[in-house]
Amino acid sequence: MDTLYFKRHLETVLKQCVKQTKVLIVIGPRQVGKTTLLKEILSKEADYTYVSLDDDDVKKQAISDPKFFLNQFKTPLMIDEIQKAPNLFEYIKFYVDKKDEYGQYILTGSEAFPIMQGVKDSLSTRCLIVDMQSLSYSEITNKTNFHFIPDKFKMIERKCDAITPYEIFTNIIKGSMPEVNKNPLPNIYFFYKTYCQTVFKDITDDIIKIKDLWKFLAFLKVLASLVGQEVNVSLLAQNASIDRKTAENWLNILLTLNIVFFLHPYSNNLLKRTTKLPKVYFFDTGLACYLMEYQNAEILWNSEYAGHIFECYAISEIYKGYINAAKHPSLYYIQTYEKKEIDLVIEGEDGVLYPIEIKKAVTPRDKHFSNIGILKPLNNKLGPMTLICCATDFTILKPNMFVFPIHWL
Repeated sequence: MDTLYFKRHLETVLKQCVKQTKVLIVIGPRQVGKTTLLKEILSKEADYTYVSLDDDDVKKQAISDPKFFLNQFKTPLMIDEIQKAPNLFEYIKFYVDKKDEYGQYILTGSEAFPIMQGVKDSLSTRCLIVDMQSLSYSEITNKTNFHFIPDKFKMIERKCDAITPYEIFTNIIKGSMPEVNKNPLPNIYFFYKTYCQTVFKDITDDIIKIKDLWKFLAFLKVLASLVGQEVNVSLLAQNASIDRKTAENWLNILLTLNIVFFLHPYSNNLLKRTTKLPKVYFFDTGLACYLMEYQNAEILWNSEYAGHIFECYAISEIYKGYINAAKHPSLYYIQTYEKKEIDLVIEGEDGVLYPIEIKKAVTPRDKHFSNIGILKPLNNKLGPMTLICCATDFTILKPNMFVFPIHWL
């Protein structure tokens, strides 16, 4: 095995899926390791033929004559970046219906909407869809996966060696892409510069014709500065010097590319006067830090955005833990009109709500739990409250009030 290969928590899930469906579709952003992971596990499962639609000549052939294109390759077949030739879905349906074998096709893609449209039109009962994201910290450090629920026994089991806030913020700046976590480490700045150029190419080639890419980059930078904050599209458009409709379109593109995600406010009739706007986060904090021009952990720690970036890192790690367990996370936040806020609320499968506060503090204080009062109307649904921070060890401050070190996630 390549010594630079990170063992991914999705391995077990994907191996099971290949044996349960005719078509497996893996969706995730560019360069998160989809192809690497699939080649790693499939080389032990079956002799898959591999073809990538990133090659312009291959893509043109797949679009112009999809039947001839598929006839060239024996199955089982893996096709990378399937969204570049969505007309293939209809023909794949025709071929998989001829045989009862599982694992006939494995498709990967970085743009969710065209893939889901193709599934809806042609493969709705013939495929399984698995989401994939960049590395979680537990994958980088070779720990088991943890889809976070504030259970004190499970949290204590996560115990590991302490790291400093400087190391935590260095990890935040580095981000979670496999390439930047390899050793020796490449230049992070140039990696993310190239990554943005790749995203631009995808957008101009496949989604929308953007004449002024510098405006899109400016839009990305404004959006990065809003990490962990409510998204007012009109204000976002104004700050990026574009019209509201363009801002909506570009925001939807980033959601489609799985580069950013929304955290929606928790809705309950018992909670009065709470905000209705979503908050925006980047799955990869390295990209957000690049766009905000942070390359030094100490400068980031002392900046006005430190708390928001720290919150983004914690929530994205929790989100990845659920994705890697093939579970859909029910993650929300709560904020009153008076700006009293609970950073994160996890709704368990049993309907129990787990309030989470996320602060970069090293020493936990009672004040970090001061907003718990806004949840009083929901007392009969509440589980223990947790503070995720830069503490070195798990602590029980009070009954049902836990402190959990962020590097244990």
